[in-house]
Amino acid sequence: MNRSVSSQVSVVISFFLDMMRSRRISRAPTIGMPRVMPNPALLLILFALCTVRPAWSQEHEVPQAEIMGGYSYLHSSDTSFNGWKATLVGNVNAWLGIAADFDGDYAGERSEHSVTFGPHFVLRKNKRWTPVGYALFGVAFEKSEFGETEHGFATELGGGLIYEANHRWTVRVFDVTASITDVGGETHTSPKVGVGLIFNIGHK
Repeated sequence: MNRSVSSQVSVVISFFLDMMRSRRISRAPTIGMPRVMPNPALLLILFALCTVRPAWSQEHEVPQAEIMGGYSYLHSSDTSFNGWKATLVGNVNAWLGIAADFDGDYAGERSEHSVTFGPHFVLRKNKRWTPVGYALFGVAFEKSEFGETEHGFATELGGGLIYEANHRWTVRVFDVTASITDVGGETHTSPKVGVGLIFNIGHK
C-alpha cells in the first residue's frame, strides 16, 4: 500500500473512531437532542472509495510516449496495396495524445504515402484491452505506374483495439481507417486496415 492510500485509510479509521465515541456519548439520556448513530454502510462505501479507486488508477499507467510499427493494407481505386505503418504518440493525459503517422503502401509500380498529424484518443477502462480512435490530417503522395508523382491533402479517420502484453509492450490487434485523399483534383475515400506492435516509453 503506497503512502497516499495509507493516509486515506488513516483518515477513514479516525473518522470511524470519532463516530464510535459519539455513539457512546449518545447513549446518555439527553433532552431535546437527537441521538447521532453512525451508518455502517456509509462508512464501508467511504472506505472503498478511498482505497479501491486509487488502486484502480495505479493499474492503468499512462506511457509518456508510444512508438508503433506494423503492417498496412489499403484498397484504393480497385487496387490492393500492401505496406507499412509507423506512428508516434505523445500522451497529454490518460485519454488524449498527439499522434504523428507515416504510411507507405505499394502495388507494383504504384505507391501511396501519407504523413499526418492530429489527436489520438484512448479509453482506458480495462487493464488489458483498450480501444483507441484518431483524426489525423496532413499530406498524401501518389506515384503512378508511369513514375509520375502528385501530392495533395490527406485525412485519416479511424480507430482500433490494443492489447497490453506488459507495461513496456502492447499490440495493436486491429486498426481500421477511412483514408481520404484529395490529389490532382480527385477525392478518394479508401478503406485501410492494419496491425502493429507498440513500444511504450516512460510513464506519466
